[in-house]
Amino acid sequence: MTRVTHDRVRLAPADWGGLCSLALTIAMLVGATLYKVHDAAAAVRARQARIDAELSHLDTQVKRLQQDVRLLLRKDEP
Repeated sequence: MTRVTHDRVRLAPADWGGLCSLALTIAMLVGATLYKVHDAAAAVRARQARIDAELSHLDTQVKRLQQDVRLLLRKDEP
């Protein structure tokens, strides 16, 4: 880094290389973090889909049981 004037500084080529390297490293870290977040979100969505399917199945079974109980109660009436 060289001082051009009192309030200006000029970067040497090596300084620009270091800044570009730093920017590339930061971009790679951000990309890796976003990939991990995306991967975690996909896993959560898959898990939620399995839970929803199971709940739907249980809801269907509960409705069938309720119908059976109603039929049994009607048979017991005189």
